Amino acid sequence: MSSVGRQPKDFHFPALTNGLDFLVSAVDFLSGDNGQPEPRDVKYGVLHLQAAVETLLKARLEMHDPELVWTKIAAFDMRKHEAGDFNSCSVKVALERLRDTVQIASAIDPEEDSLTELGKLRNRIMHFGWKDTVVAVQARTIPVLDLLVGFVNTDVLPHAEEATEAVSAERQMEQVRTSFKHLTDFITHRMRALRGELADYEHATAACRSCGQFTVVIDGGAHDLACLLCGKQYGTGKDAAWELIGSSEHVSIKDGGSALNGCGSCGDYAVISAPLANSPEVDAWICFACGSTFEGVCTFCEQATDDIVPTYEDICGNCFQIRFDKF
Repeated sequence: MSSVGRQPKDFHFPALTNGLDFLVSAVDFLSGDNGQPEPRDVKYGVLHLQAAVETLLKARLEMHDPELVWTKIAAFDMRKHEAGDFNSCSVKVALERLRDTVQIASAIDPEEDSLTELGKLRNRIMHFGWKDTVVAVQARTIPVLDLLVGFVNTDVLPHAEEATEAVSAERQMEQVRTSFKHLTDFITHRMRALRGELADYEHATAACRSCGQFTVVIDGGAHDLACLLCGKQYGTGKDAAWELIGSSEHVSIKDGGSALNGCGSCGDYAVISAPLANSPEVDAWICFACGSTFEGVCTFCEQATDDIVPTYEDICGNCFQIRFDKF
């Protein structure tokens, strides 16, 4: 039969179906062919993943009470809601309401770093342009995908009201799980290949600003620093330290700030406080020029040292003695 004169299908994407469709698209774009997508696909993968986060969180709010999706709950109007004529809440507020009002089972922190970093990445793509490696973006998105898969399985699918919606949602999630496995297998393979280069350097390996993995080894060599996983180049140790705190020496001094802290070992001003591979949950004072770690930094001479006076945690022994001698 000729297709001429046929009416196109209706456009119908309920909140849950819509969110899962974004999720399916995101993970397909990001996983590519055996974990190796084209750069353009990764761009759309990030945009669709951010859309999936916002849509799925708000879909769960709507399952509990549609007014929770609105920025101002007191202004809720069902007619405007059904027409989409309202301002919806932010991701952070959605997570707070899911935790406090809906009381979901998943313990998702409203300040979750992976969601924050995804939002920043999405904004850079949309508004400022973007330059990074494909592997860096893939690694950044894996924690978000993992979080969403757990959230949907635990807190969304069991609350799908209609049987047809539940069946459709489960079918979509099967697509997500398959593509997600291709992506995680690829990154796992890459990390496994780096084990030899990372071994014995856990005490001096920082997290990459691009991919978020502990794969920037600070070995004090003559070469510039780079991420072993995604290949991001940082330049000198001092350059890397400034970039990892999100600033630069020029900007800091221009704004009335100061240089970085001085190293008690090599003398370079490249010491910052950062988490390391051997203690990812706790920041440590480390010199990005030579890889030395210290107990603290003296607030008077701004030098990193292990000679911190026990009863005065912010002053070194030398400065303490100088101040003591004045009395």
